[in-house]
Amino acid sequence: MRLLRASLLKLVRRPATRRAPLVLAALIALIYLSIGMSAGTTQEARAGVEPMLAFPGAYTVLASMLLMFSGIVGAAYAGAVVASEWSWSTFRTALARGESRVGYVTGLFVAIALLTLVAWLAVYGLGVGVILVASSLGGVPAGDPFSLANLAALPVLIASGGWAVLMLVGLGFGVSFVSRSAVAGVATVMGLVFIEQFAAMTSIPVELLRLAPMTAASSLVSAAGNSGLDAAIVLPLVVTTIYLVLSIGIAAAVGRRAQVA
Repeated sequence: MRLLRASLLKLVRRPATRRAPLVLAALIALIYLSIGMSAGTTQEARAGVEPMLAFPGAYTVLASMLLMFSGIVGAAYAGAVVASEWSWSTFRTALARGESRVGYVTGLFVAIALLTLVAWLAVYGLGVGVILVASSLGGVPAGDPFSLANLAALPVLIASGGWAVLMLVGLGFGVSFVSRSAVAGVATVMGLVFIEQFAAMTSIPVELLRLAPMTAASSLVSAAGNSGLDAAIVLPLVVTTIYLVLSIGIAAAVGRRAQVA
């Protein structure tokens, strides 16, 4: 807890901790407001964007959209934090004080994970408000997003979306820590997004593609939004958990054996 508290105090003061959620929020607002303004042009355009602006389906669409953007922004943030641990010799200083290597790496990721979840929840809540504005601009009936029926599946969707985002952030954290590079982690996550999208258009078996990180994360969010607590979320949940644990485990193992003198 002491290492976690120290990491949180260190991270909340960094400008990147405030700027990353702002960038994500601005991106989501720009996308949805553009959709809302374009929906009012023709009846066909309005019908095309209705699934994105009408609840409860809009909850799942927002979570899916935030997954990719949050994963990329979160991986970039984690990479910047990890790279500074090496370039600023923060990691070496902590070890010189007698801190546990594994404990320090784990505590640093948990701090990043907590800040990521807080930011994701805040941006998601903002996104719901932006959807209501966009639906009004486009003349699309949004329904009642706060009805008991629509809110019933929201906790599972939020938990699944947050977990999927943490897996992508964990991948970025692990790659950046091992490579000691700020850009390696986000480049890896962005590469997975495009490679898996391309692979989905090829003859690669769907059963094999489901084991890929980004596909598993997307499947987890989609299954949670469509089915809630159902057997459909078991496989993507297991796959994302394995990737998350492996990413942090490898980073901790490298931190344990790294030469920092």
